[in-house]
Amino acid sequence: MSQMSDPNSAGPSGRFSRRGILGGGFTVLAAGALSACKSSSASAGSGSGGAQKGKKVIFVVHEKNSFFPPVQKGFTAFGKAMGWQTQFIGPPTFDQSAVVNMMQNAVNAKPDGLIFTRIDDTSYDGVIKAAKAAGIPVILSNVASADYQKLGVGFVGQDFVPAGVTAGQQILKHVVKHTKRRSGAIVIGKIQAGNSALEQRGKGIKKAVSEYNHAHGTKFTTEDLIVGTDEAGAVSKIDGRYSRDPGSVVGWAGTAFECQFVATWAKSKNLVGKFANGGFDMTAPVLAGIKDGSIDYTIGQNPWAQGWVAAALLAQQMDPGYPSFTYDTGAEVVDSSNIAAVTAREAKVV
Repeated sequence: MSQMSDPNSAGPSGRFSRRGILGGGFTVLAAGALSACKSSSASAGSGSGGAQKGKKVIFVVHEKNSFFPPVQKGFTAFGKAMGWQTQFIGPPTFDQSAVVNMMQNAVNAKPDGLIFTRIDDTSYDGVIKAAKAAGIPVILSNVASADYQKLGVGFVGQDFVPAGVTAGQQILKHVVKHTKRRSGAIVIGKIQAGNSALEQRGKGIKKAVSEYNHAHGTKFTTEDLIVGTDEAGAVSKIDGRYSRDPGSVVGWAGTAFECQFVATWAKSKNLVGKFANGGFDMTAPVLAGIKDGSIDYTIGQNPWAQGWVAAALLAQQMDPGYPSFTYDTGAEVVDSSNIAAVTAREAKVV
């Protein structure tokens, strides 16, 4: 993946920071199925909604993996308050052609608004442009990728490179704690190749490691490892890398929730504490891993806001017509010091 620009750089509409934010044979939903959100089976809310009441909004994600339930809940909660008819859809595992088809079918359903994830800087632009040409407002959520501002859309999500730097600083802190070493490999895990958010987080991690080496005279190295989202497959790849050279690995720095797979593997091999382990997101296994000590940290990105705030920005764009902008959902460090409070909070949105 080529180097991407900062996905949260200010666009023509400005920027607002929360702090000052994925197979062949899959049967895509036909336009007719999407239009079923007109029916009583759709999640039309009872809220007053005013001019928003009865509007149809569809949210299409690139993969409905374990990260997205809080996003969906935030989206549907806002939609219910407005009296919207909502749909939240995406393939169970990433398949680019399926995602593009689902997005196009969503456009064909002629909703009042759309929310998409854009995980690279070319594949989805035709659909986004088609929606805008049809007069359908579009907001991006979770991942926007480079040059999204040129499409004239807002974005709700994390500022990925700085978040990666934060993650890199965390992994280094725990590498020193666990290993006391001054050299060794930090394996940067990725659940998916080509996802711009993961690439940019990885870039940030590498930047933090380079800066640390320069400041402390250490010789830590980084390497990438694609593990996927299936636990058995991921554990096999993690074990394969470690088995090739066990003494070289001082840390596993995930760019998403790969750390939960490292924790499963490390516990099965009695290796917890032999290296640092951390990543991103607040899935239940990740939070449980921090609680039991098999994961050192995770970096949160407020998935609730990626649903709720994205819907709110879309609402103001639909009526009365205010333009959308970029909203940074942050890089929250979660570790043993705040795990109890974060776990209680996240239990409300899954």
